Amino acid sequence: MSGGRAGTSRALAIQPAGRLSSGRFCDIPLRMFRTVRLALLAMLLSVGAPLSAGAIEFVNGTAAAITGDTIKIGSPGHPQKTLRIWGIEAPRMGRSNESGLYARTALDDLLYRHGPNVKCVVDSFDRTTAVCRAGDTDLGTAMLLTGWVIADRTVLLADVPGGDSERSHRAEAYHKAEASARSARKGRWAGMPAQ
Repeated sequence: MSGGRAGTSRALAIQPAGRLSSGRFCDIPLRMFRTVRLALLAMLLSVGAPLSAGAIEFVNGTAAAITGDTIKIGSPGHPQKTLRIWGIEAPRMGRSNESGLYARTALDDLLYRHGPNVKCVVDSFDRTTAVCRAGDTDLGTAMLLTGWVIADRTVLLADVPGGDSERSHRAEAYHKAEASARSARKGRWAGMPAQ
């Protein structure tokens, strides 16, 4: 076998000791390969790729109501994030629709009574919705009990953060809360005939 590389016809494999299978020392040490591999991994992670579908994201901070089903949440030193409360649907806000204003006022009142510090678990598939709690109070259930929002049937059929058992329990609780507000004629149900 000649000393030059151009004349070699067999593949050279890197051995753990840093030697080539031909017995010569490798030009690039094995630890450099590990360093390059780690650097590439770090570079890929720093690109800012979105979280995987199974990742859970938590958002904590002071919240303010934007609409009856949307909050802006943030903490000092972190950017504010706008999140829609998972599983509920509030009336649109506008000049011709006072229900939207009443829904936002009800959410403001909940945040005032339970404290503005809110903890949210962001939906792993739709990063703009989250299950949020103010203290021990689930904001979705509490808003449904006011009667100013309804359970969002399209979302309740999808996955909720926490898994299938939590999804079914939460969907059942949301439907019961809406039915309770409807039978008590609270909020938007006040002018509706009893069922």
